[in-house]
Amino acid sequence: MRTLDGGMAKLYVRSVRKNYPDLDHISDDSLITYGNAICVARSTSPKAFGEQAKKTMRELGTTPTQTAQILGSADAFCR
Repeated sequence: MRTLDGGMAKLYVRSVRKNYPDLDHISDDSLITYGNAICVARSTSPKAFGEQAKKTMRELGTTPTQTAQILGSADAFCR
């Protein structure tokens, strides 16, 4: 199962902060929590990934574009 932890989690947060300054209202801990949930869902099934994407957008209050930025970045750093 793919996860986002340790050094990869730090790189993920750094990447989000550098590339998407409009997400600065989301805490580092929240980014890691939801990013890791995306990694786990991606390794489970496409349906789980879609459901997690909707949950992330709803709970973080992000736009579809912002959610895609979080998901894409997290997926890139999952190991």
